[in-house]
Amino acid sequence: MKIKSIIAVLLVTAGCLSNATAQQIFRISQYQQHNFLYNPAASGADDNASVGALYRKQWAGIEGGPETFVVYGDTYFEKKKVGVSAFVYNDKTGPTSRTGGQIGLSYSVYLNGKKDQRLMLGLGGSFFQYKIDKNYLTDGDPIAQNDPSIMNAADSKITGDAAVGVYYRSSTLNIGISADQLIQSGLSLYKNTNATQDAQLYRHYFAIASYNWQTDPDNVLIPNAMLKYLPNSPIDFEGGVKLLHKDFLWLGINYHYQQSYSIYAGVKIAKKLEIGYAYDQFSTPLSVFSDGGDANEISLRYYFKK
Repeated sequence: MKIKSIIAVLLVTAGCLSNATAQQIFRISQYQQHNFLYNPAASGADDNASVGALYRKQWAGIEGGPETFVVYGDTYFEKKKVGVSAFVYNDKTGPTSRTGGQIGLSYSVYLNGKKDQRLMLGLGGSFFQYKIDKNYLTDGDPIAQNDPSIMNAADSKITGDAAVGVYYRSSTLNIGISADQLIQSGLSLYKNTNATQDAQLYRHYFAIASYNWQTDPDNVLIPNAMLKYLPNSPIDFEGGVKLLHKDFLWLGINYHYQQSYSIYAGVKIAKKLEIGYAYDQFSTPLSVFSDGGDANEISLRYYFKK
């Protein structure tokens, strides 16, 4: 185990905590195509049922860098005006990992009697298991092996929480606001006879917006942005623009404020199967590490269209 790698991961993770990304809720670069992962009100917003998977490896050249795997699906029941979504995930950073899932429900209110212009209200319920790999922390380190704050900590904790959101969907403007980890459940990983040190989930707020600008019959420009806020931390912002050609090919660029730049691309085969890829290049301090300051993200999604 490389000590410098561990130190780098811990320092950058601390930096992420101060910038409200927090790593409590996984981050993906292709957020604009996966709104319901952050807002239960967007469940079924694409009308057609779909299933998909996403894998992200961040800071690939640094041991213990964040690694995320998500499997998801959603659908919309038009007669009931109800959308349903579900996803499970595993999110790992260094010695810690989260494995869990969420079920989201949305209800649509049609505006002006039009299905393609509606206000969606959503609720979500989640569960997860938080784990600490003590062997990762103590391997070859006699000081860590005798540290009571490590050895007395529980190996894992299972808990649950909730989310709520509002989402406006139309053929051009799509915008949503949501709050996750509303209950702020406790983790209580460390307890002994002399003291109790409790960790907890923190409430996260998201705002995601995009606009479809039809520049000509074949091309659509889609400016998009995401704001994330965690109380007592600065607002975190990322945004960019995506070019969609004939509902078949897309290219996009994004900027994550003071953290990274992203480029992404994908294809939609037979208007059913989406294959996407995103590459992130992180700024300092990660950029000083050889092959350390980047991330790779691959996504697959299948739509059940007639």
